[in-house]
Amino acid sequence: MVSTKLSLPKTRLLPTIATTLVSNGDRFFVPIMTDAVIWDCDGVLVDSEKLSCSAWLPVLRRRGIEVDLADIEGFIGRSDQAVLDHYRQAGYPLADEILLEREQEYYTTARERLTSFAGLREVLDDLCLADVPVAVASSGGMDRIRFSIELVGITRYFSVICSALEVAEGKPAPDLFLLAAARLGVAPTDCTVIEDSIPGVEAAIAAGMTAIGFTSTHPREVLESAGAEVTFDTYSELWPMLEKKN
Repeated sequence: MVSTKLSLPKTRLLPTIATTLVSNGDRFFVPIMTDAVIWDCDGVLVDSEKLSCSAWLPVLRRRGIEVDLADIEGFIGRSDQAVLDHYRQAGYPLADEILLEREQEYYTTARERLTSFAGLREVLDDLCLADVPVAVASSGGMDRIRFSIELVGITRYFSVICSALEVAEGKPAPDLFLLAAARLGVAPTDCTVIEDSIPGVEAAIAAGMTAIGFTSTHPREVLESAGAEVTFDTYSELWPMLEKKN
């Protein structure tokens, strides 16, 4: 079910918001006018958040670090480097090679279990037909992003792919989304970001973009508190939220 905040849109969003209310079931929302859509990858394009987090567990446990899935899920939306830095600061002398080991754990599991979300491909088709450019901007490494979207068959939609490893600071800093906007050739204020994580929503807001929250990872209240202008539960709800600006 679609959910949108009852308060009026923030002043900075007024130029990019359509004026017509649209009904979806028992709720009304204001379509967001956009010139480009920037997508997070994990938890948005591919249903991978739990797979990605779970890949850390055997790697850390082999080094005597007992962790639960919930411990790693606290890093959703941030980079693998952030996880590594956390445990180093906690006193564990972990080498950089652990990141490659963790990637291999993810690939092994993902090849068998990774899926996309129902209705996503239809939204991507609609955006393509409407000539709305799209990009991926993910906290994962470039190899992992490409691996994930290739595995679920959506690579052809994305000519612009951005990794947090290409910027000085990852989410919640705005750097990654600003890079994506620059590569698309679209002003940040004319971009809409689809995110499932708190750091991702915060990064979109910091970049001056409109954030739409996908409730695959967090409930709508959490995403709205982080700054999401509107949220959706299934991709069938997303397309009516968007209108091409120019």
